[in-house]
Amino acid sequence: MLQTLREKTTGWIAAIIVILLVVPFAFFGIENYMSPGVSVYVAKVGEAEITPDEFRTRFEEYRRQMRQMLGDRFDGRMFDQPEIKRQMLDRLVEEQLLLQAGERMGLTVPPARLQKEILQVQAFQRDGKFDPDLYRMMLQGQNMSPREFEQRVRRDLEVQALSEPVSRSAFVTEAYVHDFLRLRDQRRDVAYVLVPPPGEEAIEAPDDAAIQAFHAANADRYQSDEQVTIEYLEVDAAGIEVPTVADEESLRRRYEEQGFRFREPEQRLLSHILVSVAQDADADAQRAAREKVDAIAARLAEPEADFAAIARETSDDIGSKPTGGDLGWIERGMTDPAFETAAFAQAAGSVGQPVQSAEGWHLIQVREVRDEVVKPFESVRAELEREYLESERERAFSELSGKLVDLVYRDPTTLAPAASELGLEIRREGPFSRTASSGIAANPAVREQAFSSVLITEGTVSDSIELEPNHIAVIRVAEHFPAKPLPLDDVRDRVRTDIVAERVAEAAKAAAEALEARLTAGESLADVAASIGAEVAEAKDTARSGASLDPAVVSEAFELPRPAEGAASRGLATLGGNRYALIEVQAVRDGDPNSVAAAEREALRSQLGQALSGIELRGLLDTLRRATDVKVAEERL
Repeated sequence: MLQTLREKTTGWIAAIIVILLVVPFAFFGIENYMSPGVSVYVAKVGEAEITPDEFRTRFEEYRRQMRQMLGDRFDGRMFDQPEIKRQMLDRLVEEQLLLQAGERMGLTVPPARLQKEILQVQAFQRDGKFDPDLYRMMLQGQNMSPREFEQRVRRDLEVQALSEPVSRSAFVTEAYVHDFLRLRDQRRDVAYVLVPPPGEEAIEAPDDAAIQAFHAANADRYQSDEQVTIEYLEVDAAGIEVPTVADEESLRRRYEEQGFRFREPEQRLLSHILVSVAQDADADAQRAAREKVDAIAARLAEPEADFAAIARETSDDIGSKPTGGDLGWIERGMTDPAFETAAFAQAAGSVGQPVQSAEGWHLIQVREVRDEVVKPFESVRAELEREYLESERERAFSELSGKLVDLVYRDPTTLAPAASELGLEIRREGPFSRTASSGIAANPAVREQAFSSVLITEGTVSDSIELEPNHIAVIRVAEHFPAKPLPLDDVRDRVRTDIVAERVAEAAKAAAEALEARLTAGESLADVAASIGAEVAEAKDTARSGASLDPAVVSEAFELPRPAEGAASRGLATLGGNRYALIEVQAVRDGDPNSVAAAEREALRSQLGQALSGIELRGLLDTLRRATDVKVAEERL
């Protein structure tokens, strides 16, 4: 059904801020503050800005989703990595690029599509039908109003309005599948020789001069870990004493203030028949639609008329037509105003007169009515008391943490005044390095602040750091131990080992490349192998999976060109650990596409189509980005 969803539903610091603002207003005038100032954004796409708040909201949503998905395997430290934050920012930039491109093309999301998308969300359904109560409850759990959710869904659909057609434009021909199978199932006859790495005994041992020179040239490799010792104060809601019993007056006041939670509004089980006509249609189209709906109304007025059967035959609403016009249970505020007014004015069991909305003409059947139900105070008292006590703990935590922040801002050079006034204990942790894994220093956010240049160089107290929900800390660097070069005598053995390792690696690579040069010059693989006391191994009919071979050997073998008749392709594979392999591809046999079953070919066609769709969409995004002025301020992430 084409409907439009809508939602019906101090302190001394403040004084100082006011004083600070009065002075510049007096000198420069308020117009200077009303005129455009310096923009603060994490990214700007054309003229549209992505604000830090928008970024943080989306990033936290992503974090919560991953926490729910991974459970015990969730590692919050991953989200402190700049790369992860940049990936999220790129996603927001790409969404904005698609939104702007869609707007230029005139792509819009009709109300019907929006409503259909929400009604089909399984999380909002009970027994296969959209449940308004469940809908409201789920949104409340996410601290989101129906209007906010509607705006989010609309934005997602607007992004998809361009990206989905582009993705669907990719297609895979039979010839493409044929070529892919020919290459995928290709087999190669491979011969190879493993080149043994030189032993350390074959390497010239570094003398003292070499060790000193290497140590001097690589001083940054031989440094002590930078360390800090911190002082900190913490406020944890779990340790705050709060009342264990709520007074009756507070609970009743809470019941009155939040009465909407305990009220089940009137609901109506509706069916409808839609005769669609655009609002800007000409007079003839409007007249034809009215005549059609009047004719349907006349049929419904006949004795024994079957509303569902007539709806399946005549309705223009593709969403409800197959189910006889069934719209499920509807409450006020969910539909077009004109539709809603008519539906809630009808008696149960009746079919009303035609009513016009933005989507056309409707004939509405009210199948059943649920009257408004209000839960009495006594039935929800226990729930209210539990929530009240929890809110009291949160209020106490908020008040105490707010005082802590205020006191720290008053004197950001020390924790002593705040500790004294609030009765908190100043604790110490450290010294510890950037990889600390115990105590409060195990928290990545604490380590990030502890090693920040501001706290180290200026000696100030940090902003509040959330250790976990309702648990914060502020820290101050008490001692800083910078990384410093270690004396040669302390790392002499490490330096000697590193020199030998580098020399072994260089010698192994030089030896392997010299052997490859002999192959390129025409010497046979067998002769080269014999010269180093190695054997030629053969792997006939090797597939790309090459399960029994070193993956590096297989990779190099399939990157070499197809050999000419009677010849061979040769190359060198790096196996790791200073090991190399000389490779010779002697024959190539393409796979037989005709041997692949039709079902597998069809599945492969779908997979290739998805891959090509991604390539097409990436191409569009790259094109839009090149054509749009995109500015990114990573330092604000």
